[in-house]
Amino acid sequence: MKRFFFTITILLCAAAAFAQPRSAGLRIGATGLDAVYQHTALNKNEFIEGSIGLDFGVKSNAGFKVSGSYNIILARPALTDKGSWAIYAGPAAALGNVYDMVTYDVFGEKVKYPDNGFMFAVGGQAGIEYNFEGFPIQASIDLRPMVGIHVNDGKFRDPATNTIIEGFESKSGFYGNGFIGFIPHLSVRYRF
Repeated sequence: MKRFFFTITILLCAAAAFAQPRSAGLRIGATGLDAVYQHTALNKNEFIEGSIGLDFGVKSNAGFKVSGSYNIILARPALTDKGSWAIYAGPAAALGNVYDMVTYDVFGEKVKYPDNGFMFAVGGQAGIEYNFEGFPIQASIDLRPMVGIHVNDGKFRDPATNTIIEGFESKSGFYGNGFIGFIPHLSVRYRF
């Protein structure tokens, strides 16, 4: 866990070296908890967003993932008298070592088991963002569904003791947790 926070600190310090508008904070939702960094591109209608964090996975097994997106601001509606709004969307990608449900043939019986392994996925991000007036805070609600592959280690473990019951060949398959990205996530970021 110390390495995780050390990595986040290094990334945020490196991000502070840029001279354009940016923000950093947390993103939380059904898929995980991420440290997120947002950097505005040369024109004010595009930004990149990168995140690093925990993937909640399945059955309370946490994994690690890195994701990024390139977003275009589609509209800036005047929904309130104070602050500013932005509606955005763009492509996204993620990779990491996460848990996903894998079907094994154990002693002649098909068993679904949460197994960890490498994940690579692509998708999109769409959301709405609010910039508070008077203090440098941004809040946003977004969707980030993903479609990809999951390659596991092929080890079937006893859930109670985590000891290997039987070893199988590594399997690759569909990354099923990517559709959880259709559940809205909340981000709160500090602008600097």
